[in-house]
Amino acid sequence: MILFPLTPKASKHLLWLLPFLAISPEVRAGGTNTLLFAERFEHNLQGHWEQLRFGRPTCYSIVCEGSSNCLKAVADKTCSALMTKVEFKPPTRLIARWRWKIDRIPSNSTDRVACSFDHATRILIAFDTFIGPPRTVNYIWANQEKIGATLPHPLSGRAQMIALQSGNKKAGEWIDEERDVTSDWHQLFGGKPMPNIVAIGVITDSENTGTQVTGWYQNIELWAE
Repeated sequence: MILFPLTPKASKHLLWLLPFLAISPEVRAGGTNTLLFAERFEHNLQGHWEQLRFGRPTCYSIVCEGSSNCLKAVADKTCSALMTKVEFKPPTRLIARWRWKIDRIPSNSTDRVACSFDHATRILIAFDTFIGPPRTVNYIWANQEKIGATLPHPLSGRAQMIALQSGNKKAGEWIDEERDVTSDWHQLFGGKPMPNIVAIGVITDSENTGTQVTGWYQNIELWAE
């Protein structure tokens, strides 16, 4: 694998994904309306989810919320991702569905400046781009950006963001999300063919702002349609 040189800060946020690229590319997605991936958080995280630390780790745990389990992420001046490997080729149309909520956005946080780039919830899908660090589509609960805004990670354009929620107006509410990942990929990466999907992850972090926030994730699914 050939890697492009990166600044230390960019490396911190991109090279951690490289272990997820060592996956066979021969698995096919299957037909239409096929469930490719589902996580209900009914079992222990150990074994198939891996925490990747960029500093002090965020606390990820499975909790019961009402009658269903969910993933609770508490960031207290911390920054780490929780990732799981997948291995399939892109279907004609890839759909992502999940539920999430936050207690609040990090105080004094932004979406475009590295020194204040924290989010109470973020879901990412990683793609095997073979040359250089992987590209990722990131769905964020934005701090200041308007809903629907697209923006690059402040340290690398290989990680592209879409704001699905913003601010504290809906804090404390469970929100159901559904995204056409195929359409989002082409919008964010200029029509390049979608590569194999190699990982799914969540990030709740507050290291840059030095605050404490909590995010919840539930029923993460990928479908071929």
